Amino acid sequence: MRVLPNLAKISFAGFVLSLGLGLVASLGTRFGFWDYRFGLYALFPWCLIAGATAFALGLVWVLGAMIANDSMGARYGLIGVIGSGLVLAGPVYEYTSNLGMPPIHDITTDTEHPPPLVSLLTRRDGSTNPPGYDGPNKIMFDGKVSTVSALQHKYYPAIHSAALLMSPEKLFKRAVTASYGMGWDVIAIVPDEGRIEATDTTWFFGFTDDIVIRVKPAGMGARLDIRSKARVGNDDEGRNAAHVQAFLKRLAAM
Repeated sequence: MRVLPNLAKISFAGFVLSLGLGLVASLGTRFGFWDYRFGLYALFPWCLIAGATAFALGLVWVLGAMIANDSMGARYGLIGVIGSGLVLAGPVYEYTSNLGMPPIHDITTDTEHPPPLVSLLTRRDGSTNPPGYDGPNKIMFDGKVSTVSALQHKYYPAIHSAALLMSPEKLFKRAVTASYGMGWDVIAIVPDEGRIEATDTTWFFGFTDDIVIRVKPAGMGARLDIRSKARVGNDDEGRNAAHVQAFLKRLAAM
């Protein structure tokens, strides 16, 4: 059956095309060859289309090979179906894991008095999102108009300030250590203000998030607040909330 090896080769070719388009779209954006909108919304969808086609044809080849008890084109067919499946796995996981979550990209533990960006203000060239806190902004989600801060409180109730019975100086040192432990690019450490600023950049597409941490006295101890904001895009797929949650978890474990 010549149709089986042909299906296998087409699936393999689709995988190679999908992988190539994905790398071109993401790395071209990361290294500034074009705007993220072109890379993410114009080029990357073709990567997904090619990958989905290759995966579907690979599954047809697998089914046909099993029915015919014929392994012709196995090398191309297996690489095509497995490779395209891996290419699709990341985007599919991100999409499904954030279904039903609001499209917000500015997360903070203190929505009333969020830590402001200071040192990072001069490093935000090319940012489409202003440095101010988005909390009061209103957006439409799930058929209702709500503020960003209200949506955060509803969908990320576990994100709140960290209040500890220790000196602000000790908590600040822990926060510095935790920041480096996160793998972030620490930009500013200002002990007198209890302020730490850092950035995190994704490997694919090079999306940069700005992070600011504030430590101040509170009662018998100290209070830590953190804010993370995407420089571009209206929806970060939960990335900035993940920054905040991961940092607070690391800090609590120290």
